[in-house]
Amino acid sequence: MNYYTIPPPVKLAEYIQFFWVLEGSATAEKPFHHRVLAESSPEWIFYCKGQFEAYGVGDDRHKTSFSCLSGQLQHFRKLYTLNDFCLFGVYLFPYAIPGIFGLPAHVLSDQTVDTETLLGREGQLLEQKVFAASDHRQRATLISQFILQRLAKSAETASPVFTSIRQILMSSTALSIPALADECYLSRRQFERKFIHYAGYSPKQFQRIARFNAVIKGFEKRPVSLTEMAYSCGYYDQSHFIHDFRLFSGYNPKAFFTHQKDAADYRAFEEFNP
Repeated sequence: MNYYTIPPPVKLAEYIQFFWVLEGSATAEKPFHHRVLAESSPEWIFYCKGQFEAYGVGDDRHKTSFSCLSGQLQHFRKLYTLNDFCLFGVYLFPYAIPGIFGLPAHVLSDQTVDTETLLGREGQLLEQKVFAASDHRQRATLISQFILQRLAKSAETASPVFTSIRQILMSSTALSIPALADECYLSRRQFERKFIHYAGYSPKQFQRIARFNAVIKGFEKRPVSLTEMAYSCGYYDQSHFIHDFRLFSGYNPKAFFTHQKDAADYRAFEEFNP
């Protein structure tokens, strides 16, 4: 399994967190099973090689598109493939959705939409260029140029709420929502309405998912117990932490981190039976 990231150009650092690449092998005898965890940020994913079968908690199954935008998720999903694969992803900030795609972020929450449906012929042409690119850095350049062009034409303007969203995403502890609203010089109701437009969820639910993501992303950086990590991320107690972790990942945290320690990143994390 090969996983790595590519930084965005400086001009797009406010909209793109990073590009990522995941390459691997699979066969009918040894398929690759992956669980997509709840996620506070959307991802634009291009399946450069191979496709996956996707399914949720129920029995509904479908093949992934050649490329798609996956909005913010509050439930986990499962994917598997029997073939070698290569995925190229764009890890966005949530407010990039209105700017790039001209849609409120909440329209795509818990949704996955293929690129052609979102962008029509323009998206189809980009998809073709990305798949024909000679390497992943060229793919990053092509997508960056496309996003810059879309943002230049966008009617959306920067909002103080962007800073609040970034603060929540970058913080490993719970932040005061009334204080964030005050910093934006907005009433609580105005702040919540704008926050849902740009982040996809209410501030409370968004922060809840972001806090879970902080635990996932920060585990290797903090050689502490799960209980200490739970408290440091603002969970009231261990049972509260375990409840949210199970809801957003489907796993017990102890079992998850025991298996995840050998993965390069949670995107390269292989499904297991707890």
